Amino acid sequence: MAAAHATYDVGIVGAGVHGVAAAYHLARRGVSVAVFERLTPAAGPTGRSGGICRAYYTDPFLVESARDGIAFLDAFEERTGGGQSGFRRTGAFYLHGPDDVAAAGRTAAGLAAAGVPSEVVPAADLRERLPGLDLDGVAVGVWEPGAGFADPFATTLGLAEAARRHGAVLHLRHRVTELAERPGQVDVTTADGRTSGVGHLLVAAGPWTPALLRPLGVDLPLTAERHVVAVLEHDPADTAEIVRHVLIDVAAGSYSTPQPRTQFLAGGVVPASRADPDDFRAAPRESELGRLARAAARRSPARRRAALIGGWASLYDVSPDWQPVTGRVGERVFVDAGTSGHGFKLAPAWGEHVARLILGEDTDPRLAAFGPGRFAAGTTLAAGFGAARILG
Repeated sequence: MAAAHATYDVGIVGAGVHGVAAAYHLARRGVSVAVFERLTPAAGPTGRSGGICRAYYTDPFLVESARDGIAFLDAFEERTGGGQSGFRRTGAFYLHGPDDVAAAGRTAAGLAAAGVPSEVVPAADLRERLPGLDLDGVAVGVWEPGAGFADPFATTLGLAEAARRHGAVLHLRHRVTELAERPGQVDVTTADGRTSGVGHLLVAAGPWTPALLRPLGVDLPLTAERHVVAVLEHDPADTAEIVRHVLIDVAAGSYSTPQPRTQFLAGGVVPASRADPDDFRAAPRESELGRLARAAARRSPARRRAALIGGWASLYDVSPDWQPVTGRVGERVFVDAGTSGHGFKLAPAWGEHVARLILGEDTDPRLAAFGPGRFAAGTTLAAGFGAARILG
């Protein structure tokens, strides 16, 4: 028999940004919370996120959640009592091909309805706004001045520490080996043989979520994809030509994010190969990095001269419609997963919605659309633009 351990109001499996955000919002309400993490905070996909912070979503609820999440990141030190998110407001340009003109206009209008400034820039005016870039195939651009990027690792640590100061207990390097729901509580057993009883359980374990829930009779249709990010550095002679904002090139299926000094990140916004979360190649291949470097360089002579200095591979836990999966999956069990590569900036605000859901408080009725039952019911959500469903 497993050794008895402490009892908590809420247990959370996973110390990625979504898990610790929920822990923070619960703990500051005075709820006793325990977080069970197989490694350390942000050791999984969160710590390998590109950290883009944008409210450019096609779904109004996600627009508002991203807006509120970015506002939290911007005021992170005050909100968390000393943490640092590394948020930098650079603005973001979204470049669309001819097939997306109407959708881009609707998306910009949705941002305006949520109080998020944006501007639709016709192709004729883009060259003046983006001098030095090759805009072949681009029919329209959208400018979101409030967008930027943040540090996912620092953000997660800041939220975890803030949750701890409010009383949350973090069981780090405690891999969960078994979950059992019984009347009145859920038992969480870890690899050291200890079992903790929790009144409610949130599984926010990213790509490992389906395997954890399967023994409870819950079959979530989530898959894991391996996505690569390249790190490049400009030639010092090209300083004047550096793109200093986030550039999401929907027309070309790629994105880039400025970094401190003269570096930038490059990645893709289209689906990638499936992977086993327990056995995937974390080191990127040179050919993969090269493809991303060429995609980023397609529109910029300065980027064609940039040096490829590194990169990494990470996992996305992907839902069938590329939208988050959040809701109840048992009498006392909830899930927050399937954020499909675009969940980082949502987390600070999304965690508030999750906390209210777990505690039975009034929640925004629109959250129900993201529940796990939508797949069986055939009520999946729209996402992104064409193949670029990662944009949500």
